[in-house]
Amino acid sequence: MFAIDPTPGEYVLAHQEWKPYHSLDDGESPNIKWLTVATFNVWFGADYFNERCQAVLALLESCRPDLIALQEVTPDFLQQVLHTPWVQAEYRISDIYGDSVDPYGVLILSRLPIREWQFFALPSVMGRHLVTARALLNATVTTFASVHLESTSYAAPTRAKQLARIFPLLATEQHVILSGDFNFCSSWEENRRLDPTYQDVWPLLHQTAPGFTEDTDRNTMRLLVTGKRKQVRFDRLLLRSQPAGWRAETIRLIGTEPISSTMPNIFPSDHFGLLGTFVWQA
Repeated sequence: MFAIDPTPGEYVLAHQEWKPYHSLDDGESPNIKWLTVATFNVWFGADYFNERCQAVLALLESCRPDLIALQEVTPDFLQQVLHTPWVQAEYRISDIYGDSVDPYGVLILSRLPIREWQFFALPSVMGRHLVTARALLNATVTTFASVHLESTSYAAPTRAKQLARIFPLLATEQHVILSGDFNFCSSWEENRRLDPTYQDVWPLLHQTAPGFTEDTDRNTMRLLVTGKRKQVRFDRLLLRSQPAGWRAETIRLIGTEPISSTMPNIFPSDHFGLLGTFVWQA
């Protein structure tokens, strides 16, 4: 396990720079009826990197989620995020100096006031971590978490260890939205390792629709790069919320179109992202 100590931050307009963001302790608790959450593996591949970065950021700008969880963020991608005006104006970020994304990692962006950011090392040879952001909303704590579990099919034993660490770490939280790239499909045997107290939002709302987040039938860039057909649902939004808490309302795929009509085989990422909405039921 690789321990890290990243620095969350916010953009200070008066200084025109990112500054460390200190956890809130003033009891601020906005009442939030609706919550939007996006998760997106943005792909660290070099192919059309700058164009894809800008496409991802433009896509996220168009929907302005309250919480954004990104996986495979590299130092170069982070720099583009940090220099994006709408991010500077509205979001706090889990790591402004890049300690958690070297060579790549998970980044959380939040429009909401975050009381505490945490980074938990996971059993991994790839330096994987669980990133959490705890917000006091509706007079109770909601925890947003994101992961990028160990890659490749032969890493199933490592993913099992990672999940065995993640769910106990979140067990005492009242309301949890866990997002990210789990690197195993919902149809695989590994799916039984998920804590059954969590709702997998896609099948909850779409029933039998496959919701593939890697799909070479649609994402021609993925097929051109790998030369292999693939249809899997690796990326998830999972919800565990106590009664009178959050209820999943909608979920959809994002990033499913080429980045421009002049680049019909170039997509924002080799994955599709997810955008979910949640409603407070109290």
